[in-house]
Amino acid sequence: MYSTKRGNKFILIILLLMIVGSRAIGFIIQKLHIPLNESSLILIPQLLFLTVPIILYFIITKASVKETLMLNRLDGINILLTIGIGIFIQPFMGLVNLISQLFFENKVTDTISALASFPLWLLLLLVAVLPAINEEIITRGILLSNYKNTTIMKAALVSGLCFGMLHLNGNQFSYAFFMGIVLSFLVKITGSIYSSMLVHFLINGLQMCLLKFSILMQDLAENYVDYDILANQTVTKSTILSLIIPSLMLTLVTLPLVYLFFRLAIKYNNKQELFTKATDEIPNNIQKQEKIFDGYLITSVILFIGFVFINEILPSLL
Repeated sequence: MYSTKRGNKFILIILLLMIVGSRAIGFIIQKLHIPLNESSLILIPQLLFLTVPIILYFIITKASVKETLMLNRLDGINILLTIGIGIFIQPFMGLVNLISQLFFENKVTDTISALASFPLWLLLLLVAVLPAINEEIITRGILLSNYKNTTIMKAALVSGLCFGMLHLNGNQFSYAFFMGIVLSFLVKITGSIYSSMLVHFLINGLQMCLLKFSILMQDLAENYVDYDILANQTVTKSTILSLIIPSLMLTLVTLPLVYLFFRLAIKYNNKQELFTKATDEIPNNIQKQEKIFDGYLITSVILFIGFVFINEILPSLL
């Protein structure tokens, strides 16, 4: 019922939909002169290229939704441990984000700045709630369930790889890759996709709250916020370099706490065997029949690299 081939094929389809579909929608909007605001430009791709394929996946495969997505309740202890991981992992993600900006443009800044004038509830819905549901269902639900026939380390690495590729740019790929690995371990340890959804929501949601808080402070100081200027602000490499050292220092303090929370979660859920056995779900003779890097996954990687090269690397060279 589950296989790496099925999971890899699904990821390739999602990537193709996002790349080709976004171009098609952009063409249609331009030709028909359809007026869309920034919120619609985020909501429509989320629904068309993520939500709809998820629904179709379960209709076509007839896979169990609960089993595939590991829709198991989180108890109070696991919720607290998950929140701890979600909070203290953020400095590390921020550090990776800063380092990657030395090589790739931060595509998120322009989008978020353009949304800054929107109410907080809408920001949370578009940037935190929908991605936490859709992206986790795809990478920590459908993909991870199809990787039952391999080790947790390999499954986590591929989940992180695919999670990074779904963002379709070099900057987000860098920290999404590491985030995907961490969330895969968390889902396996807690036995629930709700844990990764919660961390995903916390990371994105806290960033939106900080954005609105900074704007509020400027308003209170009677410093008028021009959203057009905010959307066009650029961060120089010298500024990024100056931020890396304090970010590194903070990461050195918080990362051990993340490790501690993971150790506590492993012990509490009695999942020590996940990291001592080749796999906890299948015999070794079946495991050897599962290929990870098949044609579908290799095609996805080539497609992603080509997309980033054409859209980010090549323009910087010309």
